[in-house]
Amino acid sequence: MKAALREAALVVAGLVAASTGCVYFNAMYDAGQAYEAGEEALREDQQGVARQQFDSVIAKTGRIVSKHPNSKYADDAAFLKVRSELHNRLWGAAFTSAEYARQLSKRSRDSALASGLQGIAAVQLGQDALADSLLTAALAADIEGDDRADILFHRGLARSRLGRPAEAAADLESASEQIDLTRDARLELARALIQVEDYERSADVTIDLLRSEEFGQISAAGIAHVDSLARLAPDELEPRLAKLLDEADMNPAKRSLIQLLRGRALDHLESYDAALAVLDSAASAGMTSRWAPQASLLASRIRLRNATKPEQITESIPGLEQAARGSDVPTREAAAPLAAAASQFASYTQAWRDRGASAAEAALRGAELAGAELGSFAVARGLYLKYLELAPESPWTAKAIYGALVFSGYRPGTWVRDEGDATDALLIGRLEALPAADPYRQAITGSTRDSWADSAYVLAEADLEQRITEIRMLFDTAVVRVRRDSLVLPQPAVSADSVTGNSPAAAEPEF
Repeated sequence: MKAALREAALVVAGLVAASTGCVYFNAMYDAGQAYEAGEEALREDQQGVARQQFDSVIAKTGRIVSKHPNSKYADDAAFLKVRSELHNRLWGAAFTSAEYARQLSKRSRDSALASGLQGIAAVQLGQDALADSLLTAALAADIEGDDRADILFHRGLARSRLGRPAEAAADLESASEQIDLTRDARLELARALIQVEDYERSADVTIDLLRSEEFGQISAAGIAHVDSLARLAPDELEPRLAKLLDEADMNPAKRSLIQLLRGRALDHLESYDAALAVLDSAASAGMTSRWAPQASLLASRIRLRNATKPEQITESIPGLEQAARGSDVPTREAAAPLAAAASQFASYTQAWRDRGASAAEAALRGAELAGAELGSFAVARGLYLKYLELAPESPWTAKAIYGALVFSGYRPGTWVRDEGDATDALLIGRLEALPAADPYRQAITGSTRDSWADSAYVLAEADLEQRITEIRMLFDTAVVRVRRDSLVLPQPAVSADSVTGNSPAAAEPEF
């Protein structure tokens, strides 16, 4: 009787084991099918479907790994789980699952692969030193195909962040030979190549990246990279951009983007006429292109920077106004004050031209706008000199002399007399001949400073402000006269060195 019961129990146990194994097999089969479906959805860019399939894999394999870690399917389940977690960007879970996969691995190659997958998760978690160690260990094993390329790529990312650009570039290029790198990956490779000063290859990768952007969509990081390359190696980037523009059937938005980027490179090459031609073409797309306002802004800045006569500033107003109407917030915020300053400048220019010496201070204020706000240094110098012609005995003579000397080296056009160094020498002599009590001369030369001199300077600035207000009232009915004693104006930080040439020249603004 006991023997019969024992035999029956063994039979039942065998049936249960067989049934359980069948369940594991079915669960693994279903997980494998879901994983393949998830990868297929990724290839078809069905991100939502892919995520659902990988979530299903994680749930099915998780039950096998957690409830039956000793089954023959546990190691395979662990690898499917970590791969699915990586696909779904569950970096912390993938890191933990990869560690478990390594513990369950029965072969050294599988253990190395688990280290590689854990290293990939570590890169995404920002643990770059740990990632480099794990990924290097994985690459020492016999791992091939897409897994090896993926591990190489992520080690390249980690090494780039660790400040090892040469090794990063080597890894990323090696990975690119085996798999088609994503846009972000190609951008990382192009950046790494810049860091090792391999501008030629960086330009090649950059062009490939831009070619793949069918609709002219590029990230802020991508724009920053191209700007860096345009600054460091415009001679490498510009001809490649020109060749890219020759390609047929380019989307209009993309063409506008490439023209904008080429315009920046030409600007760095100081090929201003060519840059303006390309940028004006990009700007002609108008509001239909997100890049057109940026092209208008850059073209306007180039015109302002290279302007030698007042009308060239006035001619920049339409481009600045177009940029100020764009959808890009930084472009609007940069263009709006420039457009306002240029419009004010145009009014002051018209005032001194129409009324001559009776509105001479309009030239002085125009010079301040041109130099301080518009970056048109040659025009600013010319207007300071023009003011000295219009009002040679002005209370603000010293102010105008100092302004002209600040922009020494920037030559205006023939509309005003400027003989360079000879003119500077005459200006310095003229400054020294002014009365010692002149408040501007004292402020500029740093001579005796007392409460009387400070008050005299402030009152002189207040008088100038009133005079400018009177002139503005001629062309702007909204201007209200301000009482002289209500003005509180700052004093300039100037010294004798800044006039005699011992201080650095006026810095070029950064655009």
